[in-house]
Amino acid sequence: MTKRHRSIVAYFTRLLRQFRKVQQKRDIFRIVDMEQGRGGKYKLVVQIVGKNITYKITPEEILADDKMLEGFSRQDVRNLTYLACQIKAEPNAPKSRILVQEFCDNYNRMMFSISRPDDEAVVMKSASEISLDKDLLAELSQEDAHMVGYTTATEQMLEEQKLKERLKTPS
Repeated sequence: MTKRHRSIVAYFTRLLRQFRKVQQKRDIFRIVDMEQGRGGKYKLVVQIVGKNITYKITPEEILADDKMLEGFSRQDVRNLTYLACQIKAEPNAPKSRILVQEFCDNYNRMMFSISRPDDEAVVMKSASEISLDKDLLAELSQEDAHMVGYTTATEQMLEEQKLKERLKTPS
């Protein structure tokens, strides 16, 4: 065998070894489903490839573990990275939201049903109660906070008008 033939054989042998390494590296995990909880938190359903075993984990937990991240396909890693960027881009997203706005005859005021993800419950409050709760007001979207402020101002204006009418009329 000539020197040229040996170098070609060595080249193909090296190429074959690299191909086998790539073939041996199989994806260990796969993302099967993605769920978004009430608080807006994402949970991924991850399956161990070749097994019927699945578990739920957050994207942040996967991205924090380098060994686990190596077990995903390139496409899954890209999707995880995209999802993590989306989560980081939404820190100012409203945490609470107004579900229903209705007039309550008993209190003669507008009442708001508010969904709070921390409590996972619906809370009923008047506009003035919401206005006094600065933490809750900060958790609402701008539109919802504006609606609460407008309702509070309108209710206070009506109360003032009633007081003025009572003061004008002699008893």
